[in-house]
Amino acid sequence: MALVTRCPNCTSVFKVTPQHLQMQEGNVRCGHCLQIFNSFSDLATLQEEVDADKPLELSIESKEAKKDTQNEVLAEDVPDTTKAGGQDSYTFDAIQLPRVSRVWVLINTCILVTLVGQAVYLYRAELSIFLPAARPYLEQYCEILNCKIPISQQTELLSIESSDMQKDAAQQGIATLIVMIRNQATFPQLFPSLELTLTDTKDKDLASRIFSPGEYLKKGGQLSDTIGPDKEISVTLKIDSGDLNAAGYRLLLLYP
Repeated sequence: MALVTRCPNCTSVFKVTPQHLQMQEGNVRCGHCLQIFNSFSDLATLQEEVDADKPLELSIESKEAKKDTQNEVLAEDVPDTTKAGGQDSYTFDAIQLPRVSRVWVLINTCILVTLVGQAVYLYRAELSIFLPAARPYLEQYCEILNCKIPISQQTELLSIESSDMQKDAAQQGIATLIVMIRNQATFPQLFPSLELTLTDTKDKDLASRIFSPGEYLKKGGQLSDTIGPDKEISVTLKIDSGDLNAAGYRLLLLYP
């Protein structure tokens, strides 16, 4: 097992011994770039043997020389401590660190693409809402995966702007209900179902019924199954309450 250290300037890696580390408190000069650094700052162990095909010279550096040269970059500006301090030069072996395998890069890239594809599949409805321009691409994506992009159904973004029920004077128990429904969202939504509850004079429920979009859209002459962003639709229904003698009503928008 060998001790190695790395030059912080040129990232060259060198083999060192405990004797090298004890002298001048580990201060050495890189044989590549002549940068003075402390070998303890990036000290590590290496189990495999290192070939010394191209030995590089590193010299032990004193504290005083380190202070004088810590802000200098050029090799000629660094004092030669081997002459001034009478220190011996030591030879260190350059180490070639293992490079990242291209196979691992390819595997990680495939994993990343798979995760992104799964996220797009799971959140395709949300993406189509917040990124309307991406909807055509999402539809092409769904054609490949045999999926559909559901249309938004957020009742909290729907509102009843107005409603009015007028009794038919000529027919007992017959009334006409007119409702104005508004989509306050910035994206299209499916038409909701309309729940009508008839009440008596004490606001107690007498009867209720849910009208599906197919019922009131057919009568309203609507062809589309969605209400556009910030759009309104007027719904007119004929109500037959029979002998209930209803005095009032309540309306509720919902998705079954």
